[in-house]
Amino acid sequence: MNILLSSYSGSPYKGSEDAVGWNWITTLSKKLPNDTVYFVTRTFNKEDLDKGLKEFQIKNVKAIYVDVPNALDWYREKYKPFHYMQYMIWLQVVYRWAKKSKIKFDIVHHITMGNFRITGSINKLDAVSIFGPVGGGQTTPSSLKCYYNKKSRFEKIRDIANDLVPKMPSYKRSLRRFDKVFAVNEETKQIMEKSAGIKVVRLPEIAINKDLVMLDVEPRHNETIEIIYLGRLLELKGLTLLIDVIKEVKSDKSFHFSLYGSGELEEELKRKIKEYAIEDIVCVPGEIDYTQIADVYKNADIFVHPTFRDSGGAVFVEAMAYKLPIVALNQSLSRELNDNKCGLFVETNQAKEEIIQEFAQKLKTLIENEELRLELGENGYNYANGFLTLDKKFDIIYGDIIG
Repeated sequence: MNILLSSYSGSPYKGSEDAVGWNWITTLSKKLPNDTVYFVTRTFNKEDLDKGLKEFQIKNVKAIYVDVPNALDWYREKYKPFHYMQYMIWLQVVYRWAKKSKIKFDIVHHITMGNFRITGSINKLDAVSIFGPVGGGQTTPSSLKCYYNKKSRFEKIRDIANDLVPKMPSYKRSLRRFDKVFAVNEETKQIMEKSAGIKVVRLPEIAINKDLVMLDVEPRHNETIEIIYLGRLLELKGLTLLIDVIKEVKSDKSFHFSLYGSGELEEELKRKIKEYAIEDIVCVPGEIDYTQIADVYKNADIFVHPTFRDSGGAVFVEAMAYKLPIVALNQSLSRELNDNKCGLFVETNQAKEEIIQEFAQKLKTLIENEELRLELGENGYNYANGFLTLDKKFDIIYGDIIG
């Protein structure tokens, strides 16, 4: 059997969508050792992929590198809005390669980018076609859009695209050509089902890394409760909201926030922390090396992730693997985590000040209640190890196809 994986990103040495692409390489290689997987991606990923395939001795995966003209790459780097146009063209290059290859594919599966608005053309091939899991249907809560500065115009354009694209006849036809469609969250699922009148299965794209499966995690009994954030310091991640929240957290129990990462907001966050005179309870240490992340999780008590509209987030799974309870806005993947009692989640259909106060109260609750921290952390640990596994995703997506 020949399987085509279309993946804009893929690397064994990076996170986010790079990790998603690589995870499907390792999963299909293990589950289908006698079949051939063609992993079609960009030349940008070649160094990492070639090294990874050799290092992990993956024999039945062939990496295929296809690109758009170099001039389009230049525009993509210089003009951010052109990124998606370049990506759409890249998907057509993938389709043309598949046609010209003369390979009889049995399954074609688009993985990344995980953007529901852009479907590509591999579903035109004579093969079982799979789309996703993809996201993008989630939007920033209206009362929190005031936190955008540089991204304000982009968010408006994105909201317009989310409204217009599903109404396009060409989009509806393309979605209907797929045999199986998966969405990472309920928001995206509802948009695609309404658009094309098809069944869409909700399935988080993230999965627990094999190195994090069933970790032996000791309970924490820290005198000062350590609350961590790991990720990029961007407007989208809701970190300016988080600083406003931290200012409102009052407790007799000692606590401290560490916001790890780098990005455009780093200096603004430090300025705001100083302005609020909360330097004694929150710090921005900068980006940490991947090899140090395990120690950060082991020494933490609570994981906070105030993102406005992420589809998923590998850091959620990492935090749950270390039995950390999560505090976040109740949207996208957080809805799944809320249903499985993996933390405390803040409702977003309310005014900004109400969100801030609820967020602060939920943090205070966990800071002061060790028993609840341990209980929610254990729930997240069990959910990540029981459901958010690559084997589980393989069974859901491929089980009825391969018999």
